[in-house]
Amino acid sequence: MKKNRHDKQILLFLITIILPSLGLIFLTVRMVMQDRELADRRATDARHLIARQIGDQLLARLENIKQQAAEAFIDGNMPKNDHSSFHPDIEFVCPIQGLKPILPWEQNREKGKTAYPFQDPGLQSRLQQGEKEEFVRKNYTRAYQLYHTLLIQSRSVLKKNTLYLMMARTLIKSSQHEKALIYYKKVLNQPFIVVDENGIPLALYAARQIQELQKAGMHVVNTFYSGLPYLDGLSLSAVFMMREILDAMMVSPPDTVSRYRLQHCRERVYQQIRKKEQLIALQKDYSTLGLSSYHKKQSELKNQSWVLYGEEPWLMSTFIISSVNAPFLIGISVEKFLDVLRDDQTYASELPVDFQFVDESNQKGFNLGPNFQRIKIVYGENEQYFLDEWKIHPAFYMLALILILGITLFGSYLLWRDMRREVQLADMRSQFVSSVSHELKTPLTSIRMFAETMRMNRLKDKKMKTEFLDTIVNESQRLTRLLNNVLDFSRIEKGKRIYRFQRASLYMIIESACQAMVYPFNQQGFKLHVQTEEKLPEVYADSDAIEQAILNLLHNGMKYSGESKEIQLILKRDNHKVFIQVIDHGIGISFKDQKHIFKQFYRVPSADNERIAGTGLGLALVKHIVEAHKGALTVESSPGKGSTFTIALPLEES
Repeated sequence: MKKNRHDKQILLFLITIILPSLGLIFLTVRMVMQDRELADRRATDARHLIARQIGDQLLARLENIKQQAAEAFIDGNMPKNDHSSFHPDIEFVCPIQGLKPILPWEQNREKGKTAYPFQDPGLQSRLQQGEKEEFVRKNYTRAYQLYHTLLIQSRSVLKKNTLYLMMARTLIKSSQHEKALIYYKKVLNQPFIVVDENGIPLALYAARQIQELQKAGMHVVNTFYSGLPYLDGLSLSAVFMMREILDAMMVSPPDTVSRYRLQHCRERVYQQIRKKEQLIALQKDYSTLGLSSYHKKQSELKNQSWVLYGEEPWLMSTFIISSVNAPFLIGISVEKFLDVLRDDQTYASELPVDFQFVDESNQKGFNLGPNFQRIKIVYGENEQYFLDEWKIHPAFYMLALILILGITLFGSYLLWRDMRREVQLADMRSQFVSSVSHELKTPLTSIRMFAETMRMNRLKDKKMKTEFLDTIVNESQRLTRLLNNVLDFSRIEKGKRIYRFQRASLYMIIESACQAMVYPFNQQGFKLHVQTEEKLPEVYADSDAIEQAILNLLHNGMKYSGESKEIQLILKRDNHKVFIQVIDHGIGISFKDQKHIFKQFYRVPSADNERIAGTGLGLALVKHIVEAHKGALTVESSPGKGSTFTIALPLEES
């Protein structure tokens, strides 16, 4: 009944704490969410505003680059191949015919076709005669002579180098590799603007043959390195040929110096392949980008739309060359453009945010304005810049909530712990009273029974009379020990337990304790094995208290020995300490209960212990006595294997 009352009190207490705390949490979370929603709306508005400001700045910069490109075309200052040499952000500038851009290598290919070196009928006839000797009759010497005759009559660079390749080819077929290598080197030295009718530089044909012969690799690398500015004007086939040659040379680079150039050329070639593949895709997709309608009038040169395209994205727009009224498409590298923009201190001071361009399908992006079609931006890691103004409010609310709840819950925990201790203590005291009553009843019943028997003079046998008297004395001593335990515990709780320290012999204390246990051991059939170490010095202790501690341990050993009837009492020394051990071979103590057995009123909860009388004070008193002597009390035990209680006391050697 009392336990139910305590449970109700605890439940009522928890309700009075938890409900207000939950209400406080709900209100705080509600306020934080409202402030967060408001802050998010303001931050979103700020993001849109910043995006428009970024768009205005980007448009001014992009239109400036486009204006420079248009003026360069008008003045004739725009390079024919590498447009990035004019402006580092420009990837390409190409004319638009119909509804598609004309790619740089397509323009060069048309020029190559018109510059075919053997358009004259007489030259074509002699060239065909030489090819017939080479490919049909396999007369390589005659073919070489015919090609050489044409070479003597030729004056243009393209004709000569074309014939060098043909002559070298016949020499390779006739196994004159060294002589063929001379002609290939001559062709290799030609710039990449010397191309055949397919737009492929003649030097590439020579480079492939030289690489196959595995000679003069350094010359090939140097030729490719000097031809890098012309890569934009080469066809995709030509660049693939360069990649094939460079990949083969990477297996065994010529030397240390050329290895760096070889790697650099290879990286540039791979970049060009990706660029040209993206340009080819752009040519196919151009009509869908929404730019084809922007090159009808010269007045539309300004405020043109910019679009985003490609996996390695470009910003693209159109402009018109006024002198020829022809539309052009310009592409600007996003990566290069943003790198330059980030290095601009003026921009960084005005708009301290990082961003990336994304496609219009990105739902997290923000529009840059009407001049940017299909382009949005997303902010980078410093997006919190927009929320800095609103950070303090949720932080303040959360800190206040945590502080209030922390104090409330901590106070509640302390009160709950005290109430729980009081409930547990009340339960243990109730159990203690019951146990003490039982403990008192047993010796009192024995004393009364034997005393009444002797008073009635029914005992004629002197030996039995002596046995009855011994029983009365032993039960009186047992009763005295029980009362002493209760009184000592009461004094300990009040802080009035007094110990009288003096020099004492542990041998005498052990002997007195063993003498007191002779009768109960004999009555219950126990054997006590005492083992002491010789020549132990005296200790500074309260003899009665130490004896009481030993007796409590011996009584515990009797009660919890189970079927075993043997107990060991050991006295030994180790360095500056003396150890008193009481060992039984009984039911033992589990590890989880070992840390509780020295608490007041605590008894191990088990079916076996419920049948064993006890108050739960014995070990608590032993621990207090030992600690008062500046010693230590330990236990080693496991279920079913008995227990070893050890008292360690310090020695004061003379």
